[in-house]
Amino acid sequence: MNRRNSLGILALLVVSPISFAEDAAKAELKKLEGTWQLVSAVTDGKPAADDFVAKVQVIIKDGKHSVRIDGETAVKEIPVSVDPSTDPKSTTDTLPDGQTILGIYKLEGDKLTSCVAKPGQERPKEFAAEAGSGLTLRVFRRVRD
Repeated sequence: MNRRNSLGILALLVVSPISFAEDAAKAELKKLEGTWQLVSAVTDGKPAADDFVAKVQVIIKDGKHSVRIDGETAVKEIPVSVDPSTDPKSTTDTLPDGQTILGIYKLEGDKLTSCVAKPGQERPKEFAAEAGSGLTLRVFRRVRD
């Protein structure tokens, strides 16, 4: 095998895993696309009020998410990336000021569970938001048109 072929094969070996990971992340984001109604939320051990929960929806589309509260857009098009190869699967939201919100999630049919840290905190390791943790645990149901 000549040197040129060897370099070509080496390039494929290096690029292929990256491309595969990117394709897997894109496919995973596609599964998450849609409108999600908040069902429950707990922050730092404190449950959110039911009347507030009923007003919150998250819309995921094209690698971004927006939040609507009582029909009004509260947060618009925050870039989100996912890594389905981690256990649990992980998310990273990038805020307009460059800070990141690290989280984990699981998708079970039309139920999406996520746990996120405050900006600058470490990624959660489990789906819990105990008092003093600084974490928020949320459960969503997909809204069908």
